Amino acid sequence: MTPEEMQSLCAQYTKTYDGQIPPMWKAAFDDNLQAMKALHFFYRKGVDGFDAMNREDRSMPTHIACLRGHHKVLAWLASLHWHDGRLVTNFNLRDDGGHTPLWLCAVWGWEKCVRFLLTLPHVHPLIPDTSGVSPEEAARRVGFHQIADAIKVRADELGVTLPERTFWDEPDKRFYVKEPEPEPVEEESEDEEDME
Repeated sequence: MTPEEMQSLCAQYTKTYDGQIPPMWKAAFDDNLQAMKALHFFYRKGVDGFDAMNREDRSMPTHIACLRGHHKVLAWLASLHWHDGRLVTNFNLRDDGGHTPLWLCAVWGWEKCVRFLLTLPHVHPLIPDTSGVSPEEAARRVGFHQIADAIKVRADELGVTLPERTFWDEPDKRFYVKEPEPEPVEEESEDEEDME
């Protein structure tokens, strides 16, 4: 791709940037890997980079790629590293509903994306959403049992477990006013009765 073509792709996504939905996010939504590469070349940091979230729902390019099943975009995002070897993209970030990229792939049935994410050593397979539903459970609820089984196998391999299940199957007790405990009734001792 020539520099002029790259600039044209960048302009296609940057000219309409409104401060809400970053160009990199839009390119991920469109499954436009060439535009993402061009944006990465010209804008390595800031609003046009991978750390830019959609201000409407706090989702990242990884979230939208997983929501729409864009496997090639995910693979490319996972291939990017900083000079010290750290990944550019954090695949464990949650959007405003608490959904990780893996959770979104699992619930929408994008098996190829799920299996790819489960091969990445830094992806935690059981991060629950804000209601406490793990990716495995979310997949089972909508009938994607093979995906749920793959997540369970990976969680077992890593030795990770889901936090205790008490908080999403019952009303959240943190939001209820605690009833004051009744004051204990003092019983008269035998010595006091003898004194009378």
